[in-house]
Amino acid sequence: MKLTIIDGLKLQREALESCSLELFETKVMAKLEPFWKPFLNRFPQKDGSQSAALGAAQLMGYYSPFEDCQKGLSALAEFDTAKTWDACAAAAQKALDMLNPEAHGLTLPPIQFTILLGSLKVLKLNYGAYTGAQHMGAAMVMGWPNKLGTPRLPVASAHEINHIVRFAYEPFMPNLTLGKYIVAEGLAEAFGLEIVGDKSLVGPYSSALSQEQLEAVKPKFKEALYEPDFNLNRAFIFGDWAAEQWHYPKKGIPDYAGYTLGYELIQAYLERTGKTASEATYTPWEEIVSDSGYFS
Repeated sequence: MKLTIIDGLKLQREALESCSLELFETKVMAKLEPFWKPFLNRFPQKDGSQSAALGAAQLMGYYSPFEDCQKGLSALAEFDTAKTWDACAAAAQKALDMLNPEAHGLTLPPIQFTILLGSLKVLKLNYGAYTGAQHMGAAMVMGWPNKLGTPRLPVASAHEINHIVRFAYEPFMPNLTLGKYIVAEGLAEAFGLEIVGDKSLVGPYSSALSQEQLEAVKPKFKEALYEPDFNLNRAFIFGDWAAEQWHYPKKGIPDYAGYTLGYELIQAYLERTGKTASEATYTPWEEIVSDSGYFS
């Protein structure tokens, strides 16, 4: 299984050194088209004042010459010092090797991976200022250097690779349910930690709730495990904070509850079965929920 690793940080550095939007569009966004173009339908252009590529860069939070070029270069230097690119690229490759999808009867197209410097206009410092995304064989992580988020970027890298393989085994769509969603997120985070070998690096989304909060919302999740509506599922995954922004109903759910509950569910499953997260990647979500005993 081939993994193509694109050095997005290097591409951004070249564009920021010239502080040229034209270079950013023709070199960075053109090279990274597989990572943003599939999402364009989620970000319709409001007018024709700029290209689709530059509009996507701003809406998705890619750091670009729209912002302070020198500040961006300083942030990239911090990533260089932390050897962030090397760590993330290694984690992504190790993740795919560990999952070995072909040995499980899966034939995937070549996978592309990159990491980018993100904008604090989009990223939240109190949650580590990083995020990840994957679609159609392209996985990326995006972050801004900070003490909380930078050490967790390799975990996020393996997390996104897990999603690609997991959704080849058990597709996210169609037949989405809340149960499938929380299992996928919890499993990807557990797998990322397995790859880096340090469970203390669990992400802030997957550890956002206290045990008391988890126990309070667990009955709501149990009742909604077979909920098929995507917007309602997002209400459970992300919580009430983004309801107005993303146009879904508030359900009285704390921020990022679905990530934390999914991670705790997976931890219960791994402990009860003795499986690794890599092995669990090839297990149906309903079996994971049942054997975890989490909602019993």
